[in-house]
Amino acid sequence: MSGKRTGKTTAMSQAAKPTGALGWLMAWIYRVLSVSWRSQYETIADLLGLGSDDDLLDVACGSGLFLKKHASQAGRVTGLDHSEVQLRMARKVNRRRIAAGTAEIVEGDAGALPWEDGRFSALTCDSLQCFPEPVEALKEMRRVLRAGGRAVLALNYFPSEEGARRAEQKWGFPMWNESQLRRMLEQAGFTQVRVSHDERVQFVKADRG
Repeated sequence: MSGKRTGKTTAMSQAAKPTGALGWLMAWIYRVLSVSWRSQYETIADLLGLGSDDDLLDVACGSGLFLKKHASQAGRVTGLDHSEVQLRMARKVNRRRIAAGTAEIVEGDAGALPWEDGRFSALTCDSLQCFPEPVEALKEMRRVLRAGGRAVLALNYFPSEEGARRAEQKWGFPMWNESQLRRMLEQAGFTQVRVSHDERVQFVKADRG
């Protein structure tokens, strides 16, 4: 295997699950970059329309900055990630809410969420492309939402199919267009799927049904 390919594979692996010293570096880079994601997080929060009666789950919560800065209206928030590096960072970022008993950061797999059916009223995720079985992960997300619950996903947006395929080849993650996303969420059982976008991000809002 060439050095270039090895480097690419390592970067993809660390992006999906930061581990070790390199993982800490990747996690801190993401945290710094998240400043530029403010508009993305604000749009997610606006679409969710969180209130004091909401119990929110952030799947693949990363460093936990969305929960801290954009989900303060929710009565309770929970973050899930499978990277110990990200979990430790998210717990530190949200330590005050954790101490107050209104936040929890949990280690787990998006393909087998560790909660009973209908636990949450709202859910968000911006890492669907990192999951090996995205439709199965979507089914799990729907399962843990209560009746009337809603989910908001954020994914990369490309104005052209050619651009999406180039990015897919470069990074090794799937890039889905609007029609593909609709099919995936409907296959998982979601209803009222709405897709919008800005210049770089697709936002998908869907109801549990």
